Amino acid sequence: MEHLLRIGHRADSTNVLGPGRRAVIWVHGCCFHCEGCLAERYKTGPYQSFDPLELAQWYLNLPGVDGLTISGGEPMLQAGPLARTIGSIRENADIGVIVYPGFLYDDLLQMSQTDSGIRKLLGCIDLLIDGPYIPELDDGRPYVGSANQRLIPLTDRYRSHLQTYYAADIGRQIEMNITSRKGQLIGVPNREQLAIWKHIKAEGDV
Repeated sequence: MEHLLRIGHRADSTNVLGPGRRAVIWVHGCCFHCEGCLAERYKTGPYQSFDPLELAQWYLNLPGVDGLTISGGEPMLQAGPLARTIGSIRENADIGVIVYPGFLYDDLLQMSQTDSGIRKLLGCIDLLIDGPYIPELDDGRPYVGSANQRLIPLTDRYRSHLQTYYAADIGRQIEMNITSRKGQLIGVPNREQLAIWKHIKAEGDV
């Protein structure tokens, strides 16, 4: 059904994909073909389907989180249901929302003139980090994969945190979660971190 969300993975809590303690949703499905994509599994791998209100309830049941980061995959391909999820959460909790689309913001504005789902989702976002990942432009900044990706505050909620995103000297932080022989890398890894993660996966078959 079109109103269901296709989700590749969820994380209940992380500190490495934006300010504060955040839940993360990686949507399934993508229209881009980025060289060196770190999330290929969310394009072609397995996924679960959720009603948007069910996903909102999942978030509301999490203790101690104050934000939601949405990545993928490509979030804008499921913009309408995501907007419904965020709207339902905000009826009960004040949360900050960060979204990583591969589309450029300028293109999204144009698309929003005829796509009500994209228009609604843009209205829910506090910080948009736009653009595709380009390996040769990977400059080591925290939270973003490559230098072409822009930080676009759509509200004032995270404006005071923007300087952190431009501070390459503080490095990148990641989390590695391995349970029941399943592994999940959370964050934007540098080359060394990614090599370690690939080695762990190869050795442990996770």
